[in-house]
Amino acid sequence: MLYCILHVPSLLYLLFPGDLSDLQAALARFVAASRVYLKRPLDPRWMLQLLTDIETAWMTYTLTREEEMWLAEKFTAMQERWLQQLRHHRQLFPALHPPSLVRLEYILRCLAYMSNMKAFWKCCPFNKEIRGDIVATLRRGTPEWFSSLKASVMPMQGEYDASFVDFCSEVYVQLKHSLSHYHPLFEGTNGIPYFSVVFKQIDKLMSDEVIAFLNQNEYPDPSYDRLIFSVYLEVKDLATFSHNLPVGGDHRLLLPKCHEWFEPSVSCWLSVCKGKALQRVRTGVELQKPCTGDDRMVKHSSSAVDTVAIFCQLRDFWRLLQWPKAHSVPLLGQLLDCVCSAALLYADITYQGLMETGYFDRLGPFKLCDEMCIAANNLEYVYKFVSLLENYFDFVTLETIASEQHFAALTAQLDSTLSQFQVRVMDILKRVGPQMQEALRKAMFHVAWSPDTLPTPRAVEPLFDYLHHHLCQLNAALLPQNFQKVLLEVWEYTLAELNYQMDGTTSSEEMPAMFHERLHAALELMVEFFHAEGQGLSTEMMQSGGYFQIEQRLQYHRTDTEMLIEMFYAQRLLEQLNTTSGPYGSLAVRAYFNHDSLCVEVLHARDIIPLDPNGFSDPFVIIELLPHRIFPHCNEQQTNVHKKTLHPIFDECFEFSVTLEQCRADGAMICFTVMDHDVLTANDFAGEAFLALGTIPGVADVGACIDNFHGLKPVELVLMQQHKKNHPILQILESRSGDRQATEFVKKQKQRFANK
Repeated sequence: MLYCILHVPSLLYLLFPGDLSDLQAALARFVAASRVYLKRPLDPRWMLQLLTDIETAWMTYTLTREEEMWLAEKFTAMQERWLQQLRHHRQLFPALHPPSLVRLEYILRCLAYMSNMKAFWKCCPFNKEIRGDIVATLRRGTPEWFSSLKASVMPMQGEYDASFVDFCSEVYVQLKHSLSHYHPLFEGTNGIPYFSVVFKQIDKLMSDEVIAFLNQNEYPDPSYDRLIFSVYLEVKDLATFSHNLPVGGDHRLLLPKCHEWFEPSVSCWLSVCKGKALQRVRTGVELQKPCTGDDRMVKHSSSAVDTVAIFCQLRDFWRLLQWPKAHSVPLLGQLLDCVCSAALLYADITYQGLMETGYFDRLGPFKLCDEMCIAANNLEYVYKFVSLLENYFDFVTLETIASEQHFAALTAQLDSTLSQFQVRVMDILKRVGPQMQEALRKAMFHVAWSPDTLPTPRAVEPLFDYLHHHLCQLNAALLPQNFQKVLLEVWEYTLAELNYQMDGTTSSEEMPAMFHERLHAALELMVEFFHAEGQGLSTEMMQSGGYFQIEQRLQYHRTDTEMLIEMFYAQRLLEQLNTTSGPYGSLAVRAYFNHDSLCVEVLHARDIIPLDPNGFSDPFVIIELLPHRIFPHCNEQQTNVHKKTLHPIFDECFEFSVTLEQCRADGAMICFTVMDHDVLTANDFAGEAFLALGTIPGVADVGACIDNFHGLKPVELVLMQQHKKNHPILQILESRSGDRQATEFVKKQKQRFANK
């Protein structure tokens, strides 16, 4: 047959005398090959060569009308033949058979070349849109292929069973082939968006099938419930192919919205899941047994592992769904409610079980309780997983796309669950401190009242031996997070016992200096013990408010009276700086330093509190330089008394002979005390204010010359009274009953306490 095709020009020469032109010879070969191709396909690469020969010769020679009609007939026949093959290209040219793909490529090349041939334009003037014919062919062939595939995979027509999942999976595979194998061929040869054309049709066809599947059974059985999620997972994967369509096109696809079809089923399943999860929690607790770790010590029980396993399955299910985040909040709320409800049920059952053992009724001395350790560890084990739900469900992204109300509901539910877990755990663990309290008190008494000849490290040995013994047991039996909580609880109880020895027993007596030195050294050793070279409590955890108060009081006890008084005034000055208003009025003053002289002008006061029965006061101001250690020769001075007024105008100037160095000393200040003058009784305290000398003109700006005192801007100071009746410095000074300076200072300050 091939021989006949090759020798067609010779046969034509016999029929038509004269030499054949190159175009006639090319025409003869193409016509002969076309006749053969219509019966038995030839290699399309050779057909492309024949078309090339015709186009090449067309530039030089011409054909008769009869020959053009003959060529047009074969052009049309070959076009129809090739389009027919493209209509069934999936069956004729399998994607995983490379030789077949080569044949398909050259068929497409033939069609592309034919559409650009001048010969084709001349002979077939009304049939130029080969590209449009290819697209139409694909649109006709895709539904046929889809129906054929469905019939082969789902033999039971009209019924949807597990084979429907296989069908969806097979469609997914074919789309993968379309994207990776067929699309490059069609687009590269003819510029046809093959995948867009095919996927849009499959999107409609597949959507109809899925909706029919969901509507087939009004009262689905459990097997259908399982099947529906398998179908969703397949359809979800099919929808992802939409990402390969051109950006910005009006595609109007259905599969990307498939979650809307399945949302009622998922919501129903989550409702059922909640009841099953609660039941599984109860069953897990009933069948629980201890779990052992690598160190063979009990850490938690199987019920905690089973509960977390339930939550892991729910988490993995949610990840598998890959629900669109913009539409996920309602379902995620159901899922979170399921997890939180099951977690809280587990916490309640565990807590109640420990309560029934009588654990919460036990008193000291402390003894390690396995039931306590297991219960606390079980709760901590479950708590740790629940605390990670915020990351598992990507709350960061949800916050940006969900409404504020819906997102707040999610976070509130999760926070409430975590908070209740923490309360349960702390209720269990905080019993350790009270059970140790008596032993800690005895050990701390030994520390405080040991002979002076016994070094402090030796004195704290009984305390540390007791703590080391029991803390080692707790460390082995508790999870690290729980041991940290217990360690902090024991630390606070140990601090409290040190504080009790420091102030609780002999607060009104003056202790020897060595007493507080020992307690301060013991506190430093306690910090080192509980820190345990970074293996115990962190420095931040230990240095809480209670620690600072104790450490501060010990420092106060070790400080002499004069320095304590200076520290007290320094705190009052700081309080002055932080006070912007108050109920005791204000005082306006000026102060500056010039030529070894401190000038202070008391201008006026406003809104002084009434201290006389007539509703007024008789105010005057006492000016005093503090601390006395810095200004030993400067006596206090005072203004004149102004009768029956709450807004006195003093306008008095006072001068103190001091040096610049004195004014610049740390803590140097002016104390203004407003008093109410009484004739028959002691003067009443109305308020006080403090001004740091380091801030006044002539001190703050050394070298500046002040010529006009009255040109300086007045400073308005808020008058204050004292409210801390239990101020630690005053308490310590009061305990120094043999110290006259301390006694007089405390007496003076007590007169300045506010009545309210």
